[in-house]
Amino acid sequence: MRPRTHRSERLRSAAIVVLAAGTLLTGAPAASAAPSEPHCNHIDDSAMPTVRPGDVSPAVRQVQCLVNQYSGYTRWLEEDGTYGPRTQDAVRWVQNCNGTTGGPDGIVGPSTWSRLYTPKPECAFQRPAAEGAEQAE
Repeated sequence: MRPRTHRSERLRSAAIVVLAAGTLLTGAPAASAAPSEPHCNHIDDSAMPTVRPGDVSPAVRQVQCLVNQYSGYTRWLEEDGTYGPRTQDAVRWVQNCNGTTGGPDGIVGPSTWSRLYTPKPECAFQRPAAEGAEQAE
C-alpha cells in the first residue's frame, strides 16, 4: 500500500524538474510538458461498462485508479483490475458519500461512473496547494 503523499510528492517533483528544464532550454516555462493532474487511462473515458464484484477487467482497473486519484477514500487500492472486497468497500464509500442513484450497492453504473470522474467537493481528494499559493496567504 502506497501512501498518497509520497505519490503526490513524486508527481510534483517530476513536474518541477520538467518545468525547470523547459525554462533552461527555451527561456520560458514548459506549461504543456507535464499534466496538471494524474490521468487514469485503462479504458477510454467514454466507455463506462457496468462493473460488479468479481469482475476482472481494465474497467475495474479504471475504477481503482479513479478512486485513488480523485476520491477522498482514505485507503489506497492496488490497481490490479480485480474487483475484490477492498474495491467494493471503496466503491460503496464513493456511492455513499456522493449520494449516487441506487445507493451504496457496490455496482458501478452510470451514476457511480459520473461521481468517480467528478466527485462532490466534500468527497474529492484534496490536493496540496502549490507553494506559491501557500506563500501568498
